[in-house]
Amino acid sequence: MAQHIMIDMETLDTATSTVILTIGAVLFDPMGSGIIEQIELRPTMDEQTDVYNRTISEDTLRWWSEQSPDAINEAMGDHDRIPYKECMEKLAKFCWNRKAVWSNGSIFDIMIAESSFAELDIKTPWQFWSIRDCRTIYELAGVSLKDGGHVTSHKAVEDAAHQAACVQRAYRKLYDAGFTHLK
Repeated sequence: MAQHIMIDMETLDTATSTVILTIGAVLFDPMGSGIIEQIELRPTMDEQTDVYNRTISEDTLRWWSEQSPDAINEAMGDHDRIPYKECMEKLAKFCWNRKAVWSNGSIFDIMIAESSFAELDIKTPWQFWSIRDCRTIYELAGVSLKDGGHVTSHKAVEDAAHQAACVQRAYRKLYDAGFTHLK
């Protein structure tokens, strides 16, 4: 059933109070293949620091300086930016009433989204028991984000789609190994 969401964010810190550069979210069926729907969001950055005091880390800025010019432009360029609250409202609407929400590590992207929802007085669109961590299922199934020579693009929607594809591979491997109760 296509009721799972994968979220990926590019940010300027590793704290939950970070400035969010881009958000990618995809709707997918973990037992299927491919992506059903996707959303790509680019919140305004100045508003996040000036109005909401969201944080920027020197270590993260240094890390970004080591990325490709295309990745930097994608994450930090001004094109297609929308107000921070509108961005988070769109994410909440996209994620509303889904069976599960995934991210590559349950304490980064999802926690940043939840921090933003709370700050903006937006109801979190998932229940705490619906949070899933990709790294756990990857390890259990013996799959990796790097399978097939994949390189992380740091374009949030592309990374979310690739992470969802890895979850689908993991589900298939586990199902084939006898875990037929997976849904």
